[in-house]
Amino acid sequence: MRPSFVSLKSVRVPLPTPTIKPFEIPPLSSISYKNLPNTGFGIHNYSITKTKFKHWPVYLKIQNTKISTEVKRIQGDVVQFKNDLLALNPNLEITVNQNIGYVNIKGDVVNEIKKYFDENIESSI
Repeated sequence: MRPSFVSLKSVRVPLPTPTIKPFEIPPLSSISYKNLPNTGFGIHNYSITKTKFKHWPVYLKIQNTKISTEVKRIQGDVVQFKNDLLALNPNLEITVNQNIGYVNIKGDVVNEIKKYFDENIESSI
């Protein structure tokens, strides 16, 4: 006799029981900031990425007679970057925009900053 839909409807096949335990989210009290992917928390670090043409984002900005150097693409602790530049040359007059990640330096120091980047900063691109 061929099985029909009506005869198969009455036959119940037991479902297999799962052998794998489902994933459980660990409690927040057991997680430390050291276990998180961003391990730079609280270490005062920063990163500067190059442009798509593999240049450092250091630009000469001229407004009327005012000449300044602008460093863009600073991610992380901008104040620590300012302190590192002041350790390099304490005579620099630096203003920081933390919201955007820009640093403006009074005067034309583009080549000096690019040389510092080539020696001390690892490029991510």
